[in-house]
Amino acid sequence: MAALAALTGAAIGVHRLHRLRRALSAERAARRLTDASHHHDLHALTEAMHRRLADALHAGQALAEADTVLTTALTDHRPDPEGGTPS
Repeated sequence: MAALAALTGAAIGVHRLHRLRRALSAERAARRLTDASHHHDLHALTEAMHRRLADALHAGQALAEADTVLTTALTDHRPDPEGGTPS
């Protein structure tokens, strides 16, 4: 009878250990999936930010060029303070 009880206890222990290993394996797989998803999302965010920054840089360059053209045009067509013709 003691041998049967020991065998039953060992079988229960082995079964619990097997369930624990399966749960641990599932947790590791979930962790790998989460890490991969995080890496993908971070890469996508970085790419989007680089595109937006490049667009903003180009817009800033266009504004600087427009400012230069406007300043030049205003300087060329400014009336002479003494009443003469513009230079």
